[in-house]
Amino acid sequence: MSGINIPIGSTLKKIRENKGYTQKEISDHTMARSTYTKFENDDITPTLSKYLAILDHMDMSHEEFIYLLNDFELGQKETILYLFKQLDKNPTLELVYEIIEKGETLVQERYDQLILDILNACRGYAVLFEEQNLTKAKDYAQEVWKRMETLDKWYLAELHILNSILYLFDSDTAALLTERALETLTQYQHLEEVRNLKVSFLLHLTNLLMMDQKYEQSLFYIKQMETESARMDYAVMLATALVRKEVCMEKIGDKSEPGLIDRAVRIFDSLNKQNLKELVLKDPENFLNLYSNYPFNEVQSELSTSC
Repeated sequence: MSGINIPIGSTLKKIRENKGYTQKEISDHTMARSTYTKFENDDITPTLSKYLAILDHMDMSHEEFIYLLNDFELGQKETILYLFKQLDKNPTLELVYEIIEKGETLVQERYDQLILDILNACRGYAVLFEEQNLTKAKDYAQEVWKRMETLDKWYLAELHILNSILYLFDSDTAALLTERALETLTQYQHLEEVRNLKVSFLLHLTNLLMMDQKYEQSLFYIKQMETESARMDYAVMLATALVRKEVCMEKIGDKSEPGLIDRAVRIFDSLNKQNLKELVLKDPENFLNLYSNYPFNEVQSELSTSC
């Protein structure tokens, strides 16, 4: 991360005070209060175990703390990784070139093998976008694979890169690599980015299988992709927003966007969520409203007393 030499003590102190915790509460039984005080004063640096214990007592993740430490910004490398992961969901030439620009700036300042791999993966993408030259793109992908194939185990960063060069392989090899990747990803089941990565692997694999006219095998993976996509439920939130938007617009007499509820119903049909469809058709105004059965006058009363 950028700013890695920034003292963390003042940030720890600010967070603790903002959350209303005392030094004793944060140090708890994991360390002496005097030790924690030295951390806040930047007299000493906490060990990893103590650092994680401090964040746990502050109700904060490592990711959020690093983000705060960088003044609500991602570091230089973290920004590149974030953008690269967006390619799983929406690969565009503009995004590819943004990653290349930022990556080249970083590697001019210092050596970073992961960013070098990302650069080659993105250069391959750029060739596919602009020249549709699969052979030339594979030259970039091969440079990435030279290192990847020597590794005993792939972690999330490597899996994102592997996903971006899957076109390097014949469809049978790509299927084997995808199976290995999906098995590894099951160990990360509680991480949000993993679902997007699973779907992206399946998307790239089925591209290759369909190009080889292996339609039955492709259909097997397409069904997995369908299942994973449905589990993400982002479409459910979109449909809910459409329902509530039409209800509110009707209430204020705005008829500029008719048919929003019909769009929501079609989304639920496509996701095979008939229970949600029935709830919308039955009572769109109170759809997915946890408070809908609560007396309206009591809701108003509670809202006024809480202000």
